[in-house]
Amino acid sequence: MNKAFRLFFWGYLFVFFRLQIGIDILAAPIGYYMIYSGAGLLAERFPIAKKVELTAFIGMLISVPGVFVNLGEVTSGGWTLYAEFLFVWKVIVVYYLFSTWKSMTKEAGQAHIRNRLHMSYIWYVSINFLMMLMTAFSLNFGDHSFSTLYIAASFAVVAMDIILLFLIAALRRVDWLESIEKSSLEI
Repeated sequence: MNKAFRLFFWGYLFVFFRLQIGIDILAAPIGYYMIYSGAGLLAERFPIAKKVELTAFIGMLISVPGVFVNLGEVTSGGWTLYAEFLFVWKVIVVYYLFSTWKSMTKEAGQAHIRNRLHMSYIWYVSINFLMMLMTAFSLNFGDHSFSTLYIAASFAVVAMDIILLFLIAALRRVDWLESIEKSSLEI
């Protein structure tokens, strides 16, 4: 399981972080492939990981054009919609990652990890949903107060992505085999 979480960590880092030098050096399709591979390692024991596999595979395919276009500088409508769609797709993949991790902690019976996952999930989804709402309604507002709120929400989204990376690193350090053995002995 440690290898799966290592793949999740590096995969999400590639999806989250862009290093644009002509092309995206940290390409999102590579990150989605790593997430896909990590989910494949967990799919036999945790069937919900198959949903992560599917969404990561689709993410791998749909994120290919983003490697060649600097999505941070696009101003045309089509590329802007594409960038927003990739943002939404990233949130969908993370939703299924959280579902998989929650099912893993349910089996392992680790309350502190389950609580941390639950709080991280609520914050991650809430902040990203707020950002989606603000993006959807941003054309209707032109004042500076909305711009300030939008920038604050953008920083919150980045902070949640970083927190998610720390969470994945923490989950990687958990001894899952020992936890599963303890929970099976209690039964």
